[in-house]
Amino acid sequence: MLIEISKNEDLCNELKFNSNKALAQAITFFAAGFETTSATISFTLYELCLQPQIQERLREEIKDSIKQHNGITYDGLQKMKYLEMCIYETLRKYPVLPFLDRKCNEDYKLPGTDFIVEKGMPVLIPMMGLHYDEHYFPKPEVYDPERFSDKNIYNEKGLNYLPFGEGPRICIGERFGMLGVKVGLTHILSEFVLERIPETPVPIKFASKSLLLQSTVGLPIGFRKL
Repeated sequence: MLIEISKNEDLCNELKFNSNKALAQAITFFAAGFETTSATISFTLYELCLQPQIQERLREEIKDSIKQHNGITYDGLQKMKYLEMCIYETLRKYPVLPFLDRKCNEDYKLPGTDFIVEKGMPVLIPMMGLHYDEHYFPKPEVYDPERFSDKNIYNEKGLNYLPFGEGPRICIGERFGMLGVKVGLTHILSEFVLERIPETPVPIKFASKSLLLQSTVGLPIGFRKL
């Protein structure tokens, strides 16, 4: 898409688009997806090592998919419902970015208050606050993939589940990131059993000076070959 834009001289002039901007978009796309993808995989493995029943159910789905599709395939990954449910629950409990930052485009009066968000004002949206709100997610401390048996239910009456953001600034790499997480988890769970070890932190203490959500001691987990 970026290459096609670069071939359109009129559009390039209109958007002030050049090769440096094209390169910057490509680099950002991959850089932004590196830590976010690895963190989501890590937090999912952490929860699965603490929840052997969930881990085994997911492994059975993975084994069935590999058998049906003769390996790990794109079509097979897309059809694994429980795998997706586990990832969505991980992103609820451990959103990689604890908050979203936006800038207000026009004056907006918050309903039910006298407060006006002025045009140009920076706005921070606390995803951790939303994702742990008992009104939307009962028993938020519990890792329960069944919450997402219908993944869209939580945003029917407003936006309260925002792991990838939403609207015009939604994460451009959502599908790319989800695919990477699915591939990683599928390879690992098809070959290893995850086990809690003495060094596994329970509960996790989050680093207070990190832009991304991180454990202060990492996520030590035991791996046992199947």
